[in-house]
Amino acid sequence: IGWTGRGVYRGVTRVAVYTHPPKESSPHIRQVVRRLIQEAQKVVVAIVMDLMTDLQIIQDLLDASSRRRVAVYAVLEASGVPHFLDMCCRLQVNATHLRNLRVRTVGGTGLALSFGKLPGSLCSKYMLVDGEKVAFGSYSFTWSSTRLDRNTVTVMSGQTVDFFDTDFRELYAVSEHVDLYREFNITKPPEPAPEPAPAAAPIVKPVEPIRPLPVSTSRFQVSVNDSRQVDLKVPAHKYHNPKYSLVFGNSRGLTGSLQDLSTTKDSPVQNLHPSKDEDVSPESLGSPAEEEDEEEGKGGLKK
Repeated sequence: IGWTGRGVYRGVTRVAVYTHPPKESSPHIRQVVRRLIQEAQKVVVAIVMDLMTDLQIIQDLLDASSRRRVAVYAVLEASGVPHFLDMCCRLQVNATHLRNLRVRTVGGTGLALSFGKLPGSLCSKYMLVDGEKVAFGSYSFTWSSTRLDRNTVTVMSGQTVDFFDTDFRELYAVSEHVDLYREFNITKPPEPAPEPAPAAAPIVKPVEPIRPLPVSTSRFQVSVNDSRQVDLKVPAHKYHNPKYSLVFGNSRGLTGSLQDLSTTKDSPVQNLHPSKDEDVSPESLGSPAEEEDEEEGKGGLKK
């Protein structure tokens, strides 16, 4: 539910010591502890305590977890957990208070002997606030320690807080979880569903224009559209034949397109077919009578 970052320089170490009974104009040690809890605004309040039954301190912890949404961790001595649960029932704890509250229990290391193991107890007493300050000493969060016993509390800030930060992580790792919802018969609220990721905008690919396939299927052909713009020539190496060279007058055996030969000005075929622009005089054309006389003359010679 949240923790402070590590590896950050926390500044110069500062120390303040408070006692009970208070000396001179110093505040009461319970007021010092409550002020630290009420000033927690950032991340976390972590408590390691043998016994915690002071109603005012517990109420401050519940307000911090429910109203300011500060993560509150408590590692308690195993024998002191029932007393803590009894005090919470008197304060009418509900599901809102337990949302950011975690309680765990741990004992001492103990001593293993031949006949069995001697149990130990948790005697550490300190409180971390926002990873910046730590309060530790002989003071327990109980009414008797506040009113009857002699105690001291030391409040430190700065780089020394890293030592208590590491120690709390180790205790929290070896401790056992206390299910507060089951202890108080409270229905555990469902965990909020993760927010769905925003749908990505569809990627619209540009539509490429469909290019028409060329009509030509051979390297000797061209498409229909290109045939209107260029002067087509029949390849000489495909259609060239010596007999066509004689017809078109290519006596030198030049290779090229037949259309080149047909359009040559010196070609005799072109001279055989006069153009439309040339005028044909009637004198150049013989009369039918003269043609018949010539044929009769040729016949007489044959006879």
